[in-house]
Amino acid sequence: MTRALMGAIADPRGRWILGPHAWSACEWRVTAIVDGRRRRFAMDRVFDDAQGRRWIVDYKSGRHEGTGAQAFLDSERERYAPKMRDYAKALGDDVKAALYFPLVPGWRELDEP
Repeated sequence: MTRALMGAIADPRGRWILGPHAWSACEWRVTAIVDGRRRRFAMDRVFDDAQGRRWIVDYKSGRHEGTGAQAFLDSERERYAPKMRDYAKALGDDVKAALYFPLVPGWRELDEP
């Protein structure tokens, strides 16, 4: 956990995620109707950026050694896409969702939440 935090602090994207925002929450718990069902979610980091767009960022502690790091990040995006889309549906329109890997470091946005 300490390595992940140190990695995030050393990375400009990590500092942006963890830094101050007009509104932000960590481990934010939300109950919402998603696809006609009542669902409960715990989102790692949610914040509004300087342009007022809401971001949902899910931290991933996995790391990848050797070559193929970009392919690893792409496969993780596909793996977690359904979960991230549900998070975005719970929060409504104009939400951006992304995965952040502080140990890689890596970042993958979902193209369409």
